[in-house]
Amino acid sequence: MQFALTAKLLINMHDLNNERAEEIRRVPLIFKTKDGYRLISEAVAVSGVMLKHWHAVYLARRAEELGVNLCPLCRRGEAIRVPPPDAVKMEWLHTDENTYKKYIDCLSKGTEEDLIKLCVGEDAHGFLRTEPTLRRESLIKFSWLLPIYLEGIEMPPFRVVQHTRNIREVPEEPEELRRMQMPYPRSYADGVYGFASLCDLELVGTAFTCRKQVIDDNEKKKRQRAILEAFIPMLTGAFGASLARSLPAAKPLEVVAIVSKEAKIGFPAPVHPMYEDYFQLNERLFRSFAKEFNVDLLICTYGIGQSKKEDKVEVKVVNDPAEAIVTAIEYLGLNKV
Repeated sequence: MQFALTAKLLINMHDLNNERAEEIRRVPLIFKTKDGYRLISEAVAVSGVMLKHWHAVYLARRAEELGVNLCPLCRRGEAIRVPPPDAVKMEWLHTDENTYKKYIDCLSKGTEEDLIKLCVGEDAHGFLRTEPTLRRESLIKFSWLLPIYLEGIEMPPFRVVQHTRNIREVPEEPEELRRMQMPYPRSYADGVYGFASLCDLELVGTAFTCRKQVIDDNEKKKRQRAILEAFIPMLTGAFGASLARSLPAAKPLEVVAIVSKEAKIGFPAPVHPMYEDYFQLNERLFRSFAKEFNVDLLICTYGIGQSKKEDKVEVKVVNDPAEAIVTAIEYLGLNKV
């Protein structure tokens, strides 16, 4: 069981990846234009770390609703997988002493199987414990959120905006309150952006060290469902920094969800939406994958493509972005758990 996703969004006034107060992250990228290839030296971009963090947050929220196991840190929305045990205090977790001791013992001495059973976050997003060393590869992979070159628009559309906090009455002391009301800069950018993601649903609940499934089938299906549903808020730009005051003014343009019930081996990485012909390349790529491994394939699309079916491969156009993922969940039979 495998899943891949690509999404293209129009995003205005975003503050998604501030590195410093006055500067949003910018990277060099190569684009193909009508005049050939062009290097954009300062394209505004968002790292996959930001996307992965917000998927983990939405995963924890949905997992709690479905009754899926969560560790105390993921339950409180902290995407810290296997922190140093001596850095985790009982009062910080707001839990009882018995639960706290069991959790710390699992962090410090637990096997990969123990940590998988403990929490869907450790299971799906992987972890690294340094002492004693134990590592689990993430089952979910994210690309960078990268801008898409638009002919005639210079890159990067970028500005710094001054904000100020308003305090009803500022006393003479302490001075810190006065500083809190001082103006502060924040950087914003606009553009059409895309990202790609891969998820190996087959290995959910499976330990790499012993190569066996360590949770029951019902728990596995709930985890798989929560993992896919956690992508839905991300299709409208609900991720990144400063959401309280600058939730991106986003519009989904194209969403492609690719899913297989029969595939055991991991999908190839989908071509990123930053490339103009990404959908055609992905359709051919995944058709070849399905033919080579003789597996089924459903490609759910919004905003691009045409519905058609050939052998075990179907392309299905849907009416809204979320429906692409909902249709994939129904196709896998995960909507019944």
